[in-house]
This record gives sequence, C-alpha cells and structure tokens, in this order.
Amino acid sequence: MSDQKSSKQWILPLLIIPLLLLLFTAYLVLNYANGRPIFSMPFSSEETTTQSSTSSQQADLEKRLKLANAEIKKLRVQATEQADVLQAKEQEVVRLIAERDRLKKTPVTPAATSEDTDKKKKTANVTDVYAEMPPKEAANILNELSPTEVVPIIQDIDAEQQAAIMAKMDPKKAAALTQLLAVE
Repeated sequence: MSDQKSSKQWILPLLIIPLLLLLFTAYLVLNYANGRPIFSMPFSSEETTTQSSTSSQQADLEKRLKLANAEIKKLRVQATEQADVLQAKEQEVVRLIAERDRLKKTPVTPAATSEDTDKKKKTANVTDVYAEMPPKEAANILNELSPTEVVPIIQDIDAEQQAAIMAKMDPKKAAALTQLLAVE
C-alpha cells in the first residue's frame, strides 16, 4: 500500500510539471510567431484610458486653436485701426506743413508793421527825453515805474548814462532792472 501511495506522489511531479512547462513554452512560441510582444499585452482598461486621453488631448488642442485664431483676428483688427490712425496723422502733418508754407509766403500786413514802427518811435522819443535829463531826476522818475516798463526805455540809452541813472536808483529796483536787461 505504501508503494501505491508513493507512486501516486510521483505522478504529480512527473506528469503535471512537464505538462505545465510544455503549455507555457507553446504560449511563448505562438506569441512570438504572431509578432506580438509577450510581456506587454495591453489590457482593455489601458486601451480605454489611451483612447479617452487622446480624445481629451484633441479637444484641448482644438480649444487652443480656437483661442489662437481669435487672438489673431483681434490683432489684425487692432493693426488695421492703428494703420487708419497713422494715415489720419500723416494727412494732418501734410495739411499743417502746407499751412505753414502758405503762412510763410504771405507778406506781413502793413497795419501790423505800422503799429510796430509807431511804438518804436514813441519809445525812442521817451528814451531821448530821459537821456537828456540829469541822472538823478531820471532815476527818481524811473523808480516809480515797474522794471518791465523801464527796460524798453533805458535799453536804448548809451552805457555810461545807463550806469549813472542806475547808480541813483533804488538798489532793489536797479538789481531787478539789471536782470531784465541781461535777459533782453
């Protein structure tokens, strides 16, 4: 009886293990013959994930494409508007240049020149009066006027008489007058 038991024990390692090895070898050979990789067989869940990720990537790309096209359209409109503004500014410049040239060519009106000459004659007459006065009297009168009124009068008097008159004037008034004369 023990022989029978021991013979049954040997069946398992002698028959079943080689049979399993034979099946595994056949599986490897058949997969290799079909050209499929043996250990990287895709599972159905991986295929579904790949397809869904591909479709989401495609949707994302389409969305980005639409945004880019909208941005391009907006920039084209903006460029057109800027070109219109530039053209309007160029026309304005041309118009202003033409107006400047026209104004350069037109002669000065005689009324304006006659007013200027009359004013210069009156100032010259007043200047002559102060030039003939003694410096102390001229200084007393000029002290009563503002420095801006004194400048046109004293400007045409020779330097020695200017010095004598300003020496007799109020020092603050003479300083302000000197500054205005230096600017003129």
